[in-house]
Amino acid sequence: MKLKQEREVANDLEIRGHLATMRYLPLSLARLEKSLGTVQWPGQPVRMNFPTGMDLTTEQREELQERLQALMRLTTGEHLSASACSKARLSLLTSLLLGFPAAGNSTDRAAEARANFYLDAVDDMAPWAIDAAIKRWVRGDVDNANVDFAPSPGALRRLCEVEIEPFIQQIRQIERLLAAVSIDRAMDPKPLESTVPRLRAI
Repeated sequence: MKLKQEREVANDLEIRGHLATMRYLPLSLARLEKSLGTVQWPGQPVRMNFPTGMDLTTEQREELQERLQALMRLTTGEHLSASACSKARLSLLTSLLLGFPAAGNSTDRAAEARANFYLDAVDDMAPWAIDAAIKRWVRGDVDNANVDFAPSPGALRRLCEVEIEPFIQQIRQIERLLAAVSIDRAMDPKPLESTVPRLRAI
């Protein structure tokens, strides 16, 4: 059990260390993603296409697939076990609520209900994003908010979403690249093969 916890802590520290390097798509691929065109054939999904003479290499596709999986784990906290994720969220929220106690007398039942609201609000957020959001609030690095009091559950979630947005945006970029086809294939009205990834909403 101790070894497992040490591994999870190590994984969490590793993720935190990679946040800066994983925040943006490499410049060459970001430029390629911006150059993608679109083609729409009646009754078919929109097709993304590369400019003439351009495409991804096999190595680039493999690297993008790996990066996509890493980003998905990063934004959801799946680098930790479900149990470790839950414990980390609870620990962070407990510190927040103890640091910003409710005004007036609060019963145990009210405190439990309050904690549950926060847990519900961020139950799909990675612990690192919750931690970053709380630190922003404590530092007062939030516009149009009274930071003398704890953020509401919804406000905390929005702050978490701000933290993960660059990574979500990158996931969209990678999925567009992986779904793109050559210009010749895009201009062929024949339906795309099922092996070609289709864009999904995030």
